[in-house]
Amino acid sequence: MKSILTTTVRINSEASKLLPVKTDKPVAYETAMEIMKEVAEMELVPPVKLGEVVASGVCGKKINLISTKNVEK
Repeated sequence: MKSILTTTVRINSEASKLLPVKTDKPVAYETAMEIMKEVAEMELVPPVKLGEVVASGVCGKKINLISTKNVEK
């Protein structure tokens, strides 16, 4: 079974410490666990726009992480 993974990524911002993101396509449970390990090591720098690809080719696969919120600073 596959589903869209939603999670948060650390962001170096005064307004928010976490940025909500989602995968651009459904992923299997095993792949989701790999993605979560990679996400745990990420830290983004603003500005980030809603719908922006914040990480492409996650875990060496054709999966992108998409921002689901605007963060200016």
